Amino acid sequence: MAKRFSQLMAAYSKAVEEYCREMEWDYEKFKTAISDEGISNTELYLEDPNEGIVEKLSLFLEPTNQSAVFIIWDDVGMGKSSIRDFVARSLRDIPNYFTLQINDPRLTSFQILSVISEELDIKHKPLNRMIVKKHLRARLIELANQGLVTIIWVDEAEKITKDILSELRALSDIKTENGLKCCKLILSGTPSLMQKIERYIEADPEDAAAFDDRASLNTFRLNRWSADNIYSYWKLVSDYCGGANPFEKECIDVVFEISEGKPRTIAQITKLAIHKKAIQNFFEVNIEGSKITKRDILAALEDHLQDLK
Repeated sequence: MAKRFSQLMAAYSKAVEEYCREMEWDYEKFKTAISDEGISNTELYLEDPNEGIVEKLSLFLEPTNQSAVFIIWDDVGMGKSSIRDFVARSLRDIPNYFTLQINDPRLTSFQILSVISEELDIKHKPLNRMIVKKHLRARLIELANQGLVTIIWVDEAEKITKDILSELRALSDIKTENGLKCCKLILSGTPSLMQKIERYIEADPEDAAAFDDRASLNTFRLNRWSADNIYSYWKLVSDYCGGANPFEKECIDVVFEISEGKPRTIAQITKLAIHKKAIQNFFEVNIEGSKITKRDILAALEDHLQDLK
C-alpha cells in the first residue's frame, strides 16, 4: 500500500509538472500561486474589485489627529486576509510605517497587549496590565516622534471580546504633544464584527474606551468579483507563471455562478480544474488538448464533491 501511494504521488506531481510545461508555466511558481485558502500570494492580489479601499486606506493611514480605526468586513472567503497581506507588503517599501499583525485574536486583553509590546521591542517584563499600558503608551509616542506610524491589524476580529476592543481602541487614541495619533487600528472580520460594534455603541455610547460614535468609524465592505474579474484573475495567474491562460471563455459564467463571486471559492475552483486537467492529460489520451473547458470545470467539481462524501 505504501509503495502504491508513493507511486501515485510521484505520478500526480509529474502530471501537474507536465501540464505546466505544456502551458509554458513555471512549475515552481505555480505550486505557490494558488492555495486552498484562496489568494495567498500577494503578487496575485486583484485590485479592481476593491480599488476604492486603496484610496480610503491611504487617507486613513496618513498621520492626523482624526479617528484611527478602520473596519474591513464581509463574509468568509471574500479576501480580507489577502488585502491585509497586500497592504503589509506594499507598506514595506515605505520606511515610516510598521505593520503589526494579530492573526489569532482568541487571547485575553492582557495577552494581546503583551504581544504588541513584544512586537514593538519593549524590553520591560509585562508584570501587569497597567505597567504594560504605560510602556506601550511611551513607546508609541516615541516611535511617532521619530516619524513612524504604527499599524495594528487584527484579522478575524469578530472573535475579540469587548475588553480587547476597548484596549485596542485606547491605543488608537494615544497622541503626541502635537496632537497626532500614534497608532492606527485596522479590524477585519465577518458581518458579525459590525454587529458586535453596533451593539457596543448602542449599549454605552458615552464609553470613551469604546467607539465614540458611528460617524467616527471608517468602514469598507468588500465587493464580490464580477465575471470580468474572474478572467482578469486567470490572466494574472497565467502571467505570473509565465505562460498562456488555459481557461476557455465559456468557463467564466459557470465559475461565477458556482462561486457567487467569492475570491476564495474562485481560487479553489481554479486549482481543482487545473489539477483535474493535468491528471486527465497524463493518464488519458485527451483529444481536446490542454485548454480547460466548462465540462472540465464541472468534472473537477464533481470529483471534489465525491471526495468530500
